[in-house]
Amino acid sequence: MRILKKISVLLLAAGLVFGLTGCPNGNGGSSGGDDFARYFEGSFRNNRTGSTEIVNVTNHDMLLFVGEVIIRANIIGGVRAGARANINFSGETDYTVGGFRLVRAVRRSEFEEFGANSRADHSAMVTFGEGRRFTTNITSTTDGDFQYVVNNRNRDFGLELRQNSPDGQVVAFLTRGELRRVIQTSSQDPITLFPVWVGFNRQTSSIVTFAPTGPLDAQETQPLRVTDNPTPLYFPRGGTTIIDFPISLPFATIRVQNNVVGMMMTFRNAGTQLRAESGFVGINSGRWESFEILPPAIPGTLNLNLIYGAGGAFEVPVRFPGETGMPGILTGYFYTIEVNQTGILGEPGGVTATLRRVGPIDTSQLVVGH
Repeated sequence: MRILKKISVLLLAAGLVFGLTGCPNGNGGSSGGDDFARYFEGSFRNNRTGSTEIVNVTNHDMLLFVGEVIIRANIIGGVRAGARANINFSGETDYTVGGFRLVRAVRRSEFEEFGANSRADHSAMVTFGEGRRFTTNITSTTDGDFQYVVNNRNRDFGLELRQNSPDGQVVAFLTRGELRRVIQTSSQDPITLFPVWVGFNRQTSSIVTFAPTGPLDAQETQPLRVTDNPTPLYFPRGGTTIIDFPISLPFATIRVQNNVVGMMMTFRNAGTQLRAESGFVGINSGRWESFEILPPAIPGTLNLNLIYGAGGAFEVPVRFPGETGMPGILTGYFYTIEVNQTGILGEPGGVTATLRRVGPIDTSQLVVGH
């Protein structure tokens, strides 16, 4: 009997040792079950009710992190490959007034193996707030047989690198001062990278982007095989950490408040439907969205209007109080549009959209990105 007890004790001890040595280093790892599955459930942090949407366009399940380090305690959710998921920030102290966070997306398989030493596949600044919504895409920067290396020399602002134009697809986000970021790609075709600096404006509660316009600010690179050593690109160019162009915002910010009960609307410049800073197009009843609007070439010819009803049932012109002509706007200014029902829906004057100039956008309220 004593021999059997001794064997049992030895087997138990061996099992404990195996269980401990079977876990990977860092804060990832599983003791056998799928202990990461809960992060992908809408019940985790009550994420199902969140208003910040993360769309995963990659082929990998992604864990989402906030904070300076990639550890399990900083996981705020997960999004499956090819799916979308909501994140709930209602517990944040600045939720009422509106705020932002930097979210890092890390492959689940990467975190399981490397824990705190994992590489982030993608990062993005997201906003949140009472009555607000936001959406952003996760793209992969760790897939492919080719690569290039980029550096954000500036220690004040986050940096979006966009493909082929300042309005192009975001191929990478670098945190302030982030160096030697390796971007993998499936193509060896040359790519032109346009730097767009990113901050959060507390005055307008929205993300602000601004970019230089000089001919040498964009940089072209030829991705090399991952076994090669590509020459790194530096933003800003020229050995400086300072953004040496004026932070004069080349647009106006317009906040549109939809007060018409039970009616969603879209905001247009002439016939072009505008996408809000949140990433959405429609403005639901009782909600507001912020838009960055470039001024017209000819002052006073900006044809701003709102479309209501299925299929664009009726159009509402945007006008300054007491004016009938199309409005002119100034770059670097903050405007609001209040939309109210003042008569019968669908009839002339049934809905009014009143444009007001609040004042200059205060660049001192521009909070630097992470």
